[in-house]
Amino acid sequence: MKKILYLLLICSIAVSVSAQSNESKDELFSKIAKLTQKKKPEDTEKAYQLAKDYLARFGKDNDDKTKKIRDFVEKYRLAKFNESLDSLNIQAAMSYAKDILAENPEDSYVTMNLALGGFDFYVKKQDNSIVNQTLDYAKQTLQLFDKGKLPREYTPLKSKEDAQATMHYIIGMLSINSDIKEAARNFFRAVSFNSQIKSKADPYYVIAFYYEKVYESASEEFRKKHQDNRTSDAEFEKDRQKINLIIDRMIDAYARAVNLGTIEKHPSVDIWKQRLTEAYKFRHNTDSTLEDYIKNIMNKEIPDPFNIQ
Repeated sequence: MKKILYLLLICSIAVSVSAQSNESKDELFSKIAKLTQKKKPEDTEKAYQLAKDYLARFGKDNDDKTKKIRDFVEKYRLAKFNESLDSLNIQAAMSYAKDILAENPEDSYVTMNLALGGFDFYVKKQDNSIVNQTLDYAKQTLQLFDKGKLPREYTPLKSKEDAQATMHYIIGMLSINSDIKEAARNFFRAVSFNSQIKSKADPYYVIAFYYEKVYESASEEFRKKHQDNRTSDAEFEKDRQKINLIIDRMIDAYARAVNLGTIEKHPSVDIWKQRLTEAYKFRHNTDSTLEDYIKNIMNKEIPDPFNIQ
């Protein structure tokens, strides 16, 4: 009995699809128009699905009706895309985005907002199921920007620089646990733009933590290389200066994190300052000038973490 019902259902669907595909262009246009006039969300969604079928069949035509249908489809799915993001319905947003990007793979407004929406979903829901997709969209957005494919508008961000900084920030935040070097690289790029990211404490802390890892590796290499005193004094001094430079860079990044973390009352600022004080005293044998150093650190340009010479 169940098998018979299933076959009847399949037949019913097939008849429905066949009937829909046999509708003339004018009949389908009229049906879509009537559904849009009803103003109910479910009717507009039906109209959208029919409109996609219309374009699949008649999309190559260039008459007024086809132009109107295309305009309706583009405006509707963009509105639903934005609406889905606003309600944190990220799967629905990705579904509408898939249709948009199928027609225009270089729509950086969509990729940018997918990255923003994915990151917002991750933060608010503590759900990492779409982290990889979010990373891909953020990277894709930056690639499109580099090609000059800019969005029609930057909403909810303010400018191109703000968008670039935010994309790098998202990549940095989502890379901390898997690749600290990648995180530090993107945070450094994020704070190089004139945006609100520049005044956030977290990027500088992660850069400081990256220096901690670099210092650990360099110190171990230094110990192995010079433990038997087989190297020249000049080579020893050169390697020692490199170690000191890493510590100086670490101090620089921690000071920025403490400076901004104090302003924003970051919950980790006391821990950061304790580590900063340890490193500063180790390097200078005193912390008497540390407060002035912290106070003035943001007046200096941040050094590139990947240019330590």
